[in-house]
This record gives sequence, structure tokens and C-alpha cells, in this order.
Amino acid sequence: MIQRRASSRCSQSGRSSSGRQSGFTLLELVISVALLSMIMALMYQSLGQTIEKRNLVQDELKGPKVANAILAQIFKDFRYIYYGGLAGDGGFRGKAIRASGMDADRVAFITARRTRTVGTEDDGRRGDDDRESPLTEVGYACRPHPEHAQWLELWRREDYFVDSKPTEGGFYSLVYDKIRNFRLRFYPRPEEATEKQGLEEWDSATKKGIPYAILLKIEFDVSEPLEGETYEPDDIDPIHRIILLRGGYNVEWGDSTTGATPPATPPGR
Repeated sequence: MIQRRASSRCSQSGRSSSGRQSGFTLLELVISVALLSMIMALMYQSLGQTIEKRNLVQDELKGPKVANAILAQIFKDFRYIYYGGLAGDGGFRGKAIRASGMDADRVAFITARRTRTVGTEDDGRRGDDDRESPLTEVGYACRPHPEHAQWLELWRREDYFVDSKPTEGGFYSLVYDKIRNFRLRFYPRPEEATEKQGLEEWDSATKKGIPYAILLKIEFDVSEPLEGETYEPDDIDPIHRIILLRGGYNVEWGDSTTGATPPATPPGR
């Protein structure tokens, strides 16, 4: 009997000892949690840096795409610029404007490019069967961004019913909404140029013609700032482009309201 009790005690003592060895102490749990937290913090930091680098790469790749899209739109309109035969020598007007401390210049002209917008039937002028015109009033204008004070919105104006006021009216469509500066400088023919920096304004009614060339300077962003991030004026490189104007004079068009003389054959578009 005594031997059995002693054996029983030893057996219980062995089970109790093995139970203590299979568990974790409070200190071990605290150390494990601390190590796990450090590993998670390092992984989160590394992931954040990876995402930031990816965003930078995407912005660098997106920048040229945005620039090409904006410039392609503008160049296509200017490529077929039309001037001649309009009453009062109107048809081209450029003006330097400042908005929210940024360059927000405007330009309006006539192009032989086909219209891009489709009007509504109830406006009395546009319908499904009347969407194309040999000449189109076109313009570009900026306005302050409704939510971000550091940006402008670039809008394209279009009206394919050329009238006696070809630089006014029309419908507007948004081109891009993160513009920092949009500046235009107008140059006459080299033998007539007196200002090396170009002219800030040009009105064909007084100049009796269109500019020989236009210097376009545009600055824009491709993404919204992160929380707490601010943009500095000099943290991006401006894009400069020279636009040499080529008149689309050979356009079949005549309108008694404009006093224009109908020219000959339309160019390829």
C-alpha cells in the first residue's frame, strides 16, 4: 500500500512537472509579442516604401502620356487653323490672363478640323444629321479648380456654327484638371518681330492676320498630393512647345452672316 501511494505521488508529480514545461511564461509571451510587433512594423515600412516607389514610377510614366494627350489635342486644332474672309478680319484672339496667381491664358480661333462634340436637337441648331461642319470655332480657356486652389482646369471650347463672333459662344469640354500654368506667347513673322519674348495678346481684327508662331508653356500634375504634402512652384519642369501655324484656307464654306468668301477644296483631316 505504501509503495502504491508513493508511486501515485510520483506519477502525479511527473504529470505536474511535464504540464509546466509544455506552457509559456508571461515573460515569454511579452517577448514574443514584442518581436512580432517589430517584424510587422518592418514589413509595413518596407511595404509603404515599395508602394511609394511604385507611385513615383507610375507618375513618371503617366506624365508623358498626359502631356501627349493635351498637346495632341491642341496641335490638331492648330494644324488646320483657318483665317481669311471673315468680316472685320476677325477669327483669332489670344489673351494673357492670371487666375489664382497662375498663368491662365486664353486663345480662340477657327479650324478646318471636324467637330468633336455633338449638340442636342432641342437647341435649334444641332441634330443627328447635322454634326459636321467644314469650319469649327475652337478655343482654350482655364478656370480655377473648384476643390484645389493650386490647380487650374483647362477647357476646350467648340462651336461648329461659325458666325459673326467666331471667338465667342460655343460648348466647353474639360481637357485636364490639374494644370498649374498655361501660358501662350504670340510671335509675328521674324522680319516683323520687335519683342523677343513674344506678345501677350493677339487680335486678328487689329493685327490683320494670325501669328506666325505660338510659344506654349504648360505645367501640370498627374496625381493629387498626399495628406500633409504641399506642392512647391519649382518642383516640376515646364513643357515648352512651339506651334507654327498653317492656315487651312482651302475650305468649301460660305455664310452670309460672316461676310466670308467661300474658298475651294477642303484639306485632308
